[in-house]
Amino acid sequence: MNLEKLTKRVTQEMDVALSDLPTIEKEAILEIVQRAMSDASSRTHRELKETAIICCGHEADLAHKLQEQMDKKRDILIANLSAMR
Repeated sequence: MNLEKLTKRVTQEMDVALSDLPTIEKEAILEIVQRAMSDASSRTHRELKETAIICCGHEADLAHKLQEQMDKKRDILIANLSAMR
């Protein structure tokens, strides 16, 4: 799943759905959704990292490399979501 495409689609759909609301309320709702997506991503990342460590415990170096890559991708995702504000 491409999260950038997903966030753009959700933002556009919500913008259309909330077009009748005042700008302040619309921005507040979009921020709530953005935080929810970021939280979901962080939780998923944390769970996948734990799984990788459990599966690759005997190969700690491989688990560490996987963790670094996942951390980088999470940071990029958070930066993209923050830029959408």
